[in-house]
Amino acid sequence: MDKKNGRKTALRAWLWISVIAAVTGAALLYPIGSAPLNVLFFLIKAGMVAGLLTMLRGSLSSGSRLWTVCSGLAVLMTIMKWAHAGHAEPIFILAIITDIVMPSVACRLQRED
Repeated sequence: MDKKNGRKTALRAWLWISVIAAVTGAALLYPIGSAPLNVLFFLIKAGMVAGLLTMLRGSLSSGSRLWTVCSGLAVLMTIMKWAHAGHAEPIFILAIITDIVMPSVACRLQRED
């Protein structure tokens, strides 16, 4: 396998891991708070998964933009949940790190192609 195919395979694997992380994170953090915030949280997480699936289907730039924007919004939602809880929970910190690191690594893998 040549280098380019290896990076493409690594990117696809990373994107599938990211789908699993987004769904798992949503399940662990839900509910966020009030009903409107819960709906917004669901829409943001659905946007993340839609962006990832778009990338997996081959449209890297548009999927990446959607995923990145929704990941940033997910970080804000996690901060809101953290503020509402009034104390730090390991899952809050892990979710924030995941929502920042996963798109960052994918971006790096894309640029290597």
